[in-house]
Amino acid sequence: MHTFSLLPILLAPQAQEPAPPFLFNDMASNAGIDVVNRSGDPRRWYIPESNGCGAAWLDYDGDGDMDLFIANGAGMTYHDDGARLEVVHDASSRLYRNDGDWKFTDVTEEAGAGSNAWINAVTAADADGDGDTDLYLACFGEDVYLRNEGGRFVDATAESGLGNPLWGAGASFCDVDRDGDLDLFVSNYVVFDCDAPPNGGKRMEIDGVEVGLGPEGEAGEGINPGAPNLFFENVGKGRFREATQAAGFALEKPLCSYACVFADVDSDGWPDLLVANDLQPANLFHNRGDGTFEDQASERGFALDAEGKPTSAMGLCVADVDGDGDLDVLRTNFDFEPNSLHLNDGAGRFIERAGPAGLAGASVDRLGWGGGFFDADLDGDLDLFVANGHVYPQASEIGMNGWEQESQLFEGVPGGPTGMRWIDVTERVAGALAAPRSARGVAFGDADDDGDLDLVIVDIDRVPRLLRNDTPHRGHWLGVRLAGNAPNTAGLGARVAVEAGGRRWIQEVHTSDGLYSSHDPRLFFGLGPLAPAADTADRADAASLRATVRVSWPSGRTQTLTDIPLDRFLTVREPTE
Repeated sequence: MHTFSLLPILLAPQAQEPAPPFLFNDMASNAGIDVVNRSGDPRRWYIPESNGCGAAWLDYDGDGDMDLFIANGAGMTYHDDGARLEVVHDASSRLYRNDGDWKFTDVTEEAGAGSNAWINAVTAADADGDGDTDLYLACFGEDVYLRNEGGRFVDATAESGLGNPLWGAGASFCDVDRDGDLDLFVSNYVVFDCDAPPNGGKRMEIDGVEVGLGPEGEAGEGINPGAPNLFFENVGKGRFREATQAAGFALEKPLCSYACVFADVDSDGWPDLLVANDLQPANLFHNRGDGTFEDQASERGFALDAEGKPTSAMGLCVADVDGDGDLDVLRTNFDFEPNSLHLNDGAGRFIERAGPAGLAGASVDRLGWGGGFFDADLDGDLDLFVANGHVYPQASEIGMNGWEQESQLFEGVPGGPTGMRWIDVTERVAGALAAPRSARGVAFGDADDDGDLDLVIVDIDRVPRLLRNDTPHRGHWLGVRLAGNAPNTAGLGARVAVEAGGRRWIQEVHTSDGLYSSHDPRLFFGLGPLAPAADTADRADAASLRATVRVSWPSGRTQTLTDIPLDRFLTVREPTE
């Protein structure tokens, strides 16, 4: 008779599920983030109610870590079945101080950062050149400029000259004329009067279901027409004058504009301007180098999609996505309309390649808003996150994709006809990044200073998601903080190149990117699993790995730093000569 022991079987280690390749844990509750986004009446019968808002990472108190500003909207009351509308200012923006270890304190009141304006976009920059970060709020209603005075914000809209009475949907600071101070472009969406809504307040009807009227390209001429964009020149010490016409930004006919991003797309040292327009051709304003711009979107292949049609564009995500040393652009678009990927030929001319790059088919059943390229796992290749959500709560009733949608993470991998391709890995992401929501603005920032980027996503009617990036690091990294000479103290517009392990990465400092939101002003380079240099082959530890960093400042100064250790932050100060 044979006997068998069951003990080894009982004690044998159980097979474990492999760790998810990407992990983002929602820390909002732990961090004390409790503000609920407000965005009109839940029916969203009118166009202001579906746009949502964004957030900003900034070091408002100068203590070295990233604090968090969350924009907010307002309520809406329908009178006489929508013949007259009333904005109800029953919500406020919030500022949360980063206290470390994923604990944040609400300092809105003591810091003077509360605004009950209906905010769409927020951009953070040192507008007056005094060394601390100010906030510009683009609003449905008059915009607001909050000047930071030593950690306390004051409303300096009137005295600064930054008054914009139109519906602001985007804003971006940059030193466009390279005179040292920051100028401001504000993209305005549509003309909308609550006292006299278009079509007498009557809604559009689809299959017997009432939904809101869209911008003029969708609803017909005269319904929700575009509003003119504005440009403000900085005349010194945080004082501005409106100079739209003089700078060449005035258009013959105003468009319905969302995101605006300054970026040097032709690498000539002068920042150009990209503008996303809803159901209309996009703009690419080329900087002539004399303080004026010319819209060259059509001749540079940026105005339309691959089929030669305008898109319902909301967000603009700018980065060197294929690693060839120039800046490419992703546009997020409407439901049943794939997102657009415009690849740069190096001279600021573009070709739309979303299909071959893997980004068209995966996005055609989503409605994209904010997002951005970032190296989620630090493997050396840029990944992409896009926030999705519909404009119609009734979307599923009229044969469209739902009001709440999964946002998407695309992993960037080398190969394919474009040199890089992106794979939708949303189903392989653990945590709350892809949770179905009606998401809008996304802000990227390293809240815990561990070298990878965390996210805050503003969802309509909900508390924002504060997502800690717990994805395993698959390589080395380098964080670069620029300290520019006043008044451009953060070096906005500077271009940074990092070389390590035989590869080269470039980024530009422009905190306004994606849609509605302002990002960590530091640059984050995922470098991948680098091998040590040949002369240190016997030492494979991180200390034997080094990088070279080259900075081209907006002032025209350049500098090169060599033998830079990895997996840490580097502060680069602009030379004075």
